[in-house]
Amino acid sequence: MCNYFNYTTPEKAGISSKSVIKFMDELEHYGLYLHSFALVKGHDIFAEAYRAPFKKGEKHRMYSVSKSFTSMAMGILIGEGKVKLTDTVLKYFPEYEDKVTDPYVRNLTIEDCLLMATAFSYGTTYGAKRAPFLEPDWVHTFFNVDSSHPSGTVWNYDTSGSYMVGVIVEKVTGMPFIEYLKEKALLKIGCAEDMTCLKAPEGYAWGGSAVLSSTIDLARFARLVMDMGEWNGEQLIPRDYVENATSKKIDNGQEGFFTFCEGHGYGYQIWRTLDNTFSFLGMGAQLAICMPEEDLLFVCTADVQGYPGSYATIYMNLWKHIKEVIGKDSLPEDKASYDALVKKCESLEYPVYPGKATTEVGEKIKGKKFILNENRMGISEIAFDYDNDGNGVMKYTNLQGYKELKFGIGKAVIDEFPQDGYFGDTIGVNSGRRYRCISSGAWTTENTLHIKADVIDDYFGNVSIIVNFKGDEIGIYMQPHAEWFMQEYNGFAGGKIAE
Repeated sequence: MCNYFNYTTPEKAGISSKSVIKFMDELEHYGLYLHSFALVKGHDIFAEAYRAPFKKGEKHRMYSVSKSFTSMAMGILIGEGKVKLTDTVLKYFPEYEDKVTDPYVRNLTIEDCLLMATAFSYGTTYGAKRAPFLEPDWVHTFFNVDSSHPSGTVWNYDTSGSYMVGVIVEKVTGMPFIEYLKEKALLKIGCAEDMTCLKAPEGYAWGGSAVLSSTIDLARFARLVMDMGEWNGEQLIPRDYVENATSKKIDNGQEGFFTFCEGHGYGYQIWRTLDNTFSFLGMGAQLAICMPEEDLLFVCTADVQGYPGSYATIYMNLWKHIKEVIGKDSLPEDKASYDALVKKCESLEYPVYPGKATTEVGEKIKGKKFILNENRMGISEIAFDYDNDGNGVMKYTNLQGYKELKFGIGKAVIDEFPQDGYFGDTIGVNSGRRYRCISSGAWTTENTLHIKADVIDDYFGNVSIIVNFKGDEIGIYMQPHAEWFMQEYNGFAGGKIAE
């Protein structure tokens, strides 16, 4: 195994262990429970943590951080002289040469895609006309959506452009972009052989959203980019490409405001961020925040889909407790504080939904079946049961038939999310299995039971289920936050207790 990182204490890295603890406490205070994180100074990891059931070395979905991986694969290919930034995308798809007449699309280049400066008003061409998972061929949709402006002019976040970059890598090299990147760079810095990427409907790797990587392998990759693609005297990624990829190449201030993440410019699938930093950003708070002036790196995984302001909360506390206080010189060792940090990092538990274990109303409705009126979720009947050991179950019948969602009360319970038919290795293709899920619930008022179910699989998502009981009536609201699944659990329903 490549000795890419070493381990040290925060004090040797120039910061107090107390500051790292405060950073962790502050995020949890605001309801941000990261799945994992690592803090790195130079090539020294000075803090690393995994929240059970997540484990060190376990692959986690990277979502749009995948775009930065895709970019670096393209950079290597360009460095080998096999592709040019100025090449048109159409050049690599000769089967569309005679079919594409739109000059804006014909002139669209690889660099335009890397810059999020395609010719489309849609953020994702493969979802422009209908849901992306219903499109059997995302390359086809890319060349069959109306353009709105010249490519290479204005920034508009376009995941389909990122996807096409990865497809070009695959067409030129004969291997998925992540395999090419592993062969050329990632394995040399110690990344795992099993790093992979889910596929688009037509079989190409989905470079816009679907890399599966461990937390430390993400840190390895981000550190390599911070080192301008060089490791152990070898230039693994062309330096000039990395310099351009991490610099401001285009204005991305669409909203006219400067936030931690927005308005500072964009490179090649990499965000310029506050205070001369750059970041890889993925949905749900998959993050690699690179701080060159401090020689500091922060990476994390999470699923905070639906949490407003989550990125700002992470950045603000990272700045306040880490970036702005870390020094160049080591501090005196503080064994007591360091031991407290190690203990905290080793004992992180999954959050439990806060509230009471039961109420008077809760005991009355326990095990009782409710018949629901017609509703958009297709749930016809529902019941709730729980025991004295904190094991709860929501029993219901929807369009697929009878279901059970198990949840904990005062604890988190790992099981399977009960819906069938969700995707597996390839978008749009049934996985043939159910997703792993972790759930907890509590009585938040005398009449209200609240359940939170989090899918923690190759696909991440969560659903909030609020159930209120009024005499013999029931009112239900379900709100999912997930990409292309869980929509069967979205809406309101009402009904009465079965007689």
